[in-house]
Amino acid sequence: MNSCLDEPISELTDLFRPYMKGVGSVIDIGTGTSIPIHIFADSFPAIKFYTTDIEDQRQRKKLPFILYDGITLPFGNQKFDVSVLNETLHHCENPETVLREAHRVAKAVFVVEHFPDPGVSTEELVKGEFSTLEVLDLECSVYNPFDEDSLLSLYRKLGLEIKAKFEIPYFGNRKIKKYFFKLVGRMEEE
Repeated sequence: MNSCLDEPISELTDLFRPYMKGVGSVIDIGTGTSIPIHIFADSFPAIKFYTTDIEDQRQRKKLPFILYDGITLPFGNQKFDVSVLNETLHHCENPETVLREAHRVAKAVFVVEHFPDPGVSTEELVKGEFSTLEVLDLECSVYNPFDEDSLLSLYRKLGLEIKAKFEIPYFGNRKIKKYFFKLVGRMEEE
């Protein structure tokens, strides 16, 4: 079991604490190893956490898991308080569809994505991503990195408003910056 993520993620949970107030349920879409969401579930025991992905590559399996087709999430509208897309959108064939579904099934969407540092070549970014996936023992052939403009454009296209954004400390060796976004539909309440 890959535990290189435990310490850095545990150290980050306090950054997210203000955004978890009033949250009763969370669906982690594209859970991958499922390590980060399990660490969050341990830090927020009053919240019900669920996980889903297009294939089962979980390294932690305490939380409920549902396999889905990558197109339509098998949940009703606003079933959850929060959908989480943690480093997920850049691994999707169609990130617009996944983000639209994340919004449909939850009142708010929390997105964590990374952007390359200035001057980092696409080749270097891709090499770093696949090296990281190998270390995490994850199989994924899709990597379509965003820059900040393209991600913000996707949010606008889907009518999603950024209610919060902050840079997340990154402890790895890649030349990237990670960001958290709290998104809601423009006509919906926080």
